[in-house]
Amino acid sequence: MVARWAAAVLLWACATAACAQAWTLQRLETTAGIDAPPVDTADALRPNRPDVLFERERGGVWWKLTSRIDFPADEAPKLLLSTPFLNEIEAWPPGATAPSRYGVYGAYADDRYSPRALVIDLPDGLRAGDAVWLRVIAKGSIPMPVDIAPLAQVQRDDLRYAYRRAFSLGATTVLLLLAAAFWLRLRERAHLYFAANLTCVLIYLLVLGGEARDIPLLDAAFGRSLQPQRVLASLGGLFAILFQARYLDVDRHLPRIAIVLRVCAGAMAAIACGHALFDSRLLSYLGNLGLMVSSVILLLIAWVQAWRGQREARILSIAWLPLLGFCILRTLELMGAWNAPAWVGSGMDLGLATSGLLLTLGLADAMVELRRDRDRASHLAMVDGLTGMASRSAIEQRLAQEIALADARATPLSVAFIDLDRFKAINDRHGHALGDECLRIVAARARNRLRERDALGRYGGDELLAVLPGADLVQAEATAQAICTAVRTHPLSAGEQTLPLSLSIGVAQFAAGESMAALLARADAALYASKSGGRDRVTSAPAPVALPAAYTDARA
Repeated sequence: MVARWAAAVLLWACATAACAQAWTLQRLETTAGIDAPPVDTADALRPNRPDVLFERERGGVWWKLTSRIDFPADEAPKLLLSTPFLNEIEAWPPGATAPSRYGVYGAYADDRYSPRALVIDLPDGLRAGDAVWLRVIAKGSIPMPVDIAPLAQVQRDDLRYAYRRAFSLGATTVLLLLAAAFWLRLRERAHLYFAANLTCVLIYLLVLGGEARDIPLLDAAFGRSLQPQRVLASLGGLFAILFQARYLDVDRHLPRIAIVLRVCAGAMAAIACGHALFDSRLLSYLGNLGLMVSSVILLLIAWVQAWRGQREARILSIAWLPLLGFCILRTLELMGAWNAPAWVGSGMDLGLATSGLLLTLGLADAMVELRRDRDRASHLAMVDGLTGMASRSAIEQRLAQEIALADARATPLSVAFIDLDRFKAINDRHGHALGDECLRIVAARARNRLRERDALGRYGGDELLAVLPGADLVQAEATAQAICTAVRTHPLSAGEQTLPLSLSIGVAQFAAGESMAALLARADAALYASKSGGRDRVTSAPAPVALPAAYTDARA
């Protein structure tokens, strides 16, 4: 393992040395702003790293690239300045009498190449000792790696860049649509914050990478000034804080840390407003610093919650750590703290896509769990926990459906109210546990005497309601008598003694046009008659005296 690392370091050093020997890069200190390459400026040229051009001053500043080796014209060599963003370059190759201007956005954009770099033509090649003068019109402080490569290599690198960007932008777009769909379906704010964050990320990627130049609205909004892009980055940080705080439920689990996050979110909102009003480098530094600090705090929170067993925190920890590392490296580069290698940009794209994918999977998992909870709650609402039969709301819903069918098809329908006799005395004498067991047994024996299409539910207390579609009053009475007999002839064993049980049942047949409330009221009256008549019996309700006036008018 050590040998491999040593070999990698050696290869990197050799590549760096080769680059350093191929050309030199110098910055002109004293004659910024002139419109043509200066003359006799040897004393004013400051040496610079040959592989990165990093101009912090606004306006036109001259740089000189001097070749140390020959770059033959037959290879069509190109000078590349990568990640230029809004910066523009005026280039004076050897022998040129007028400059050529290059930019990613605006009138100087060159659509022959990908927007990953400004590709400067060197039509006559470069001989050792030749110089290319570059006037850098910097609109933002961003490092631009420098390279000279033949046209074939430039085209191959453009293709690789296009593949990578298509993956990262496509993945981010799909994840954005999924997050928006989750929010529209569930109305959970975490999904809304995540969708807003992904929107900012997607636009930021398009703008920083240069693809926004092909989208008129984005080109007009972000292709002229850094302020909109800084507002966008600050809003992205704000939504990231809000999403993760909501996703990890920090308010409930870590209320004191939640206050810190609110301060961070307020700071990011204030910085976004500041960027909208002022073009300030200080605000940019504060925004970058705020993003790094809040990201680290959120990662620590995720680790703490993951250690405590929170499932969402584990997903967030895995998704966020690689992206956080690349974001910090990239932010430090934009702040001028170091010159990042090219793989940092690739890692950013891959980190954004993979982190978004993992977080979306986490949100989908949370949605599935929410669906399970809803199904469990729905099941509990529709099933009586004691008897296992339908709950009151479920049996009423079934009765309403059967009434509609019976009324529409003119088929018979009956109901039976079933009540366990002297249930209060059983509870008082033998305890509620035995009383509950009596209800379970009565419900099971009643169910065994019903047909498959019949329904049975616990209506309340010790009352059961049987819905008997297709049964007229005579058939309903026979079924009720069978239930009474099954309960009466099989006493309940309670320890060393037996406990006799009996039922009182009231039966009623649905009359065309009758409401559910009226039908149940007649069955309940019949049940009361069974109770008053000595219990352990079945009583049938008489047909209603008259149909409701509204129904009679409708049939007329």
